[in-house]
Amino acid sequence: MVAGSYTEVSVSPVATARLWKASADVPTLIPKLMPNVVTSIELVKGNGGVGSVKQFNFGEALKDVKYVKDRIDVLDHENKVYKYTIVEGGQIGKKLKSTSFEVKMEPTSEGGTKTTMKMDYETLGDTPLSDQELKKMVANVAAMSKAIEDHLQANPELYA
Repeated sequence: MVAGSYTEVSVSPVATARLWKASADVPTLIPKLMPNVVTSIELVKGNGGVGSVKQFNFGEALKDVKYVKDRIDVLDHENKVYKYTIVEGGQIGKKLKSTSFEVKMEPTSEGGTKTTMKMDYETLGDTPLSDQELKKMVANVAAMSKAIEDHLQANPELYA
């Protein structure tokens, strides 16, 4: 078993409050904005708060992954921190023992948002994930964030 982590930082021109509000609406937004990637997001346990489990069902764009279930571990509205753990699907049980993500949003001096996304993982075997595998996993999450950002820029009245 090998433990590892990967961190990616991005900057958006969208204000932190708007981006945070829209991110909370991922189950509605992402299937509309990325229907070939995510066909639906269902709440399978809880009310959307800490301890809740969501299932992301993937479309044709992700041929090797049909779904993932994630559990919300931290939802800190004041500090704009969201932590979740993949509990089923994807590479869990195949290549990975565990995967968790932490997303933190901070305002920039220009009025936008700096988002830091950290992924921690443990492999099932003795081989760490390759840079390509890490980037692919993070890219899927980053693509959802970018789709939300683009949608907010095109629709400045939303989540204001």
